[in-house]
Amino acid sequence: MKTELQTYAALRGLSSVHLADFLHDQALEIEDVYRTSTGQARSGWTTLKRDAGLIADQPGPEEAYFSRRFGDLLHVDDPNRLDTMATIGSRQRRPQAIDVVGALSMQMLAYQIDGRHEQAAGHEAFLERLERHPAIAAELVELSGLLQARSSLGAHAVPGLEDTALCLHAAYAAREVLTAVGWLTATRRVPFQAGVLPLTSRKTELLFVTLDKSEGCHDRIAYHDYAISAERFHWQTQNSAGPDTPSGRRYLESANNGWQFQLFVRPRKGDAYRACGRVTLESAEGDRPMSLVWKLEMPLPARLFREFSVLRGV
Repeated sequence: MKTELQTYAALRGLSSVHLADFLHDQALEIEDVYRTSTGQARSGWTTLKRDAGLIADQPGPEEAYFSRRFGDLLHVDDPNRLDTMATIGSRQRRPQAIDVVGALSMQMLAYQIDGRHEQAAGHEAFLERLERHPAIAAELVELSGLLQARSSLGAHAVPGLEDTALCLHAAYAAREVLTAVGWLTATRRVPFQAGVLPLTSRKTELLFVTLDKSEGCHDRIAYHDYAISAERFHWQTQNSAGPDTPSGRRYLESANNGWQFQLFVRPRKGDAYRACGRVTLESAEGDRPMSLVWKLEMPLPARLFREFSVLRGV
């Protein structure tokens, strides 16, 4: 690709080299530029331009790191978050006031780019680091525009989570969701591996569902999760949950105990979760695990229903 970009720049002129145009004209996918977001492999648009000799300025201390880590943003299709990315990359000076949701959106971006749990810091420190890298800021603007062009989502808040920066049916990594709901903060960032997360202060439980469990699961784990229809979702609890356990009672008594449940679904490990919204219990049976049928407050779009129902035999 370095050679392709050098030839492209020679034909078009340096001022006409833009990520979206380069991908389109060379019949490339965005994943070809962001080949990996882990390890130390060189990846990303700024890195490619520098390797091709299109950037003469000296690189900032974290240029290669940021350009590589932008590969962990390719799933983003939430229009509000894409606007945040563009604003962060293009602004000449910091806004004087940021509302709570805006701050959460910036913190989500910071923690998605800085993916390790020991990288705990506020979004202000993250913005200061970005400001030292003009080429990286410009890359963030170009990337947000490209992702915006391929997104068809409207900006609809998730019912029950209106105070967060989450958009209904948008795609998120787990750490983005955990940051949005306040479980991860500027001073608290711990690993999370469980499939459910009860947030006692909100009386809200997050249900993280992976439909295809053929990878990375123990043989004794046989959860069976799938969309029954656009309005109903079949879900099996963790093996420890039964009608007489605290978690089981929380589900069974949810009509009167004040708890709400938010469903996040991904097809396979490594995919982003889709924010499917609030669900209410319709039926339950079994013990350790329990089989529950949830009714979605907002029906799934047809494309998500097809995707989430086709894996029922996996």
